[in-house]
Amino acid sequence: MKRLTLNGLWYACGAAMLLAVAVVSLLPAPAIATGVNDKLSHLLVYTLLSGWFCLLARGRAAFAGSIAGLIAYGMMIEWLQGMTGYRYAEWGDVIANSAGCLLGALGYLRPLRRSFARFDHGLVSWLRR
Repeated sequence: MKRLTLNGLWYACGAAMLLAVAVVSLLPAPAIATGVNDKLSHLLVYTLLSGWFCLLARGRAAFAGSIAGLIAYGMMIEWLQGMTGYRYAEWGDVIANSAGCLLGALGYLRPLRRSFARFDHGLVSWLRR
C-alpha cells in the first residue's frame, strides 16, 4: 500500500475521535440517552474507531497494536466511568467495545485500505489546485 500523504491529518482525526469518546463517556449522561440502545452504541463507536486506526496501520504489528490499544482504551474508559459517581462501569460495555474493535479490524482488509489511500492522494491533488 502507498504511504498516505496526509498521515498526520488522519491520525489527528483519530485522536479527536478518541477525545470525543472520552468526553461523551465521562460527562453525565443526558436524559435523552435513555432510549438509546447502549450496547449497540458501544459496538458502533468502537467499530468506527477500530476501522479508522486499522486503515492507518502499516504492518501487522501496528494493526495488532491498534486493536489491543483500543480494547485497553475501552476498558480504561469504563473504569473511569465507575469512578465518576454518576456513571457506571459495566462488563457488558467492555464486551461491546471489544467486539466493535474486532469488527472494525476488517478495515485492515487490502481493498478498503487501497480505497482510503486513493482518497488520501486524491484529496492532496485537489488541495494543490
